[in-house]
Amino acid sequence: MITVEEYLLYTDRAFDGMTRIVGELGDDLANRRPALPGANTPYGLLTHCLGVVEYWAGTLVAGRAVERDRDAEFTAAGPVAGLLARVAEVRGRFVADARGAVPGDPPRGTPDPRFLGPDGLRTQGAVLQHVYEELCQHHGQMEVLRDALLAEHPSRPLGDGHGVKWGSLPAGTLGAWVADMDLGIASPIKRRLLETVQREDFGYPFWDGVDPVLREFASWTGARHGWTPDPAHSRVFTDLLQILQVVVEHTTAPGDGVAIHVPAYPPFLASIARAGRRIVPIPMVHNGQSWTFDTDALASRLAGCRLLVLVNPHNPTGRVFDAAELEALAAAADAHDLVVLSDEIHADLTYAPHRHVPFATLAAARTITATSATKAFNIAGLRLAVAHVGPSAVRASLDAAPLDVFGTPSILSRVATVAAWQESSSWLDGVRSTLVTNRATVAAWAASVGVPLTPPEATYLAWFPSRRRASELEQVARVKLSEGAEFSAGTEVDTAGFVRLNFATTPEILEDVLGRLTPWMT
Repeated sequence: MITVEEYLLYTDRAFDGMTRIVGELGDDLANRRPALPGANTPYGLLTHCLGVVEYWAGTLVAGRAVERDRDAEFTAAGPVAGLLARVAEVRGRFVADARGAVPGDPPRGTPDPRFLGPDGLRTQGAVLQHVYEELCQHHGQMEVLRDALLAEHPSRPLGDGHGVKWGSLPAGTLGAWVADMDLGIASPIKRRLLETVQREDFGYPFWDGVDPVLREFASWTGARHGWTPDPAHSRVFTDLLQILQVVVEHTTAPGDGVAIHVPAYPPFLASIARAGRRIVPIPMVHNGQSWTFDTDALASRLAGCRLLVLVNPHNPTGRVFDAAELEALAAAADAHDLVVLSDEIHADLTYAPHRHVPFATLAAARTITATSATKAFNIAGLRLAVAHVGPSAVRASLDAAPLDVFGTPSILSRVATVAAWQESSSWLDGVRSTLVTNRATVAAWAASVGVPLTPPEATYLAWFPSRRRASELEQVARVKLSEGAEFSAGTEVDTAGFVRLNFATTPEILEDVLGRLTPWMT
């Protein structure tokens, strides 16, 4: 037996929890239904709770006549502020009704046959117990709705986040720029990370025998791409930019040429320039069907270079280089005795019928292959990359360098990477299916607005010409894209008339992004 004040303490907790969730979700998400069978909107669910309280406590405990349209409760929509004001009014009446109840007396009315509730509600106390059960049940449902909506719409996070894609944007602007996905992470990765946290296992890393990261790297690459790298020739780094910087320092001297396809990932261009090396662009051109480059001009263009940076699949065009192009690059690298740094971080995001060919299968002795689980598995902030170093001279140079120069990735990055490559292939397959659908959506949109887009053969990035720069689109359409000019900075190649769009998001956000861009594309 509890007192009425104890009863109100527990019902208040349920009310407070639901109203807090609805308030934090805001007008947009509170009026959305998540993709769950039979799900309501948070706004509709809270409206239904108010109907339950008003009817059961008002009619059957206090004896007030209360008109109720139960079906309309679930379809209710509107501004959150108005709903929360109504909650305050209903709660005030509910407190008075509960305090005025005589628990052992019969209800002051007969339940409507359309919503009888459970059998056995023969006292006012039993009616109030039913109200409490309903509030607790719906509070739990509200938490499920919140979690599902935030997973589907991560552009609207609660609280403070750490991701630059959304955290750096003003309210109301949609992020479709930096190459992060809005599709969560694989459950095995999350589970392994949480297990590590629960064990408080943050000491210095240790493994017996082969580094687990390098073992899984070899296994994953062999199974997915038909090339098994040697763990003994592989190293763990923090990210691909670090690998690029280390390779530049160990294979070239200031003033040497570093060749790279342009447009190129902007931080790569900046890193080469900061190192005092010459950027030698290999211009990507569109031949009317796809993005490619002039293989006949390679011999003359690569003269004076010491390093070729190959990004395959290519960012930002999404091109997967074919055998003829790769063989031309391998022949040119051989003719000029170049080291090739092959960035293959997007290899796991290649769309059928295209197939990724590891460059090391064509030029093993001169290729440094750089990759990471971070792009395909959406864990970029955890910071871990792997390099397989084919050239023996570069391996010797790295071995001679002070070990502490390279740093050590964290325990959590190692745990996540192993979980990605060892346990998360089915998750990746599901994400790839979503990306295939999104890619088709972008292609159809581009055709509808007259944008000459070549759908990417890999990656989740769309590269297309635009009459307006990304900075202008951010102002007028409130969508942030990547600025085309940044992908050719420091070179004679002109990419100012292009933008890059990241479509690795939910279908709902993508629809919003494209809808906002549409008026500004023609």
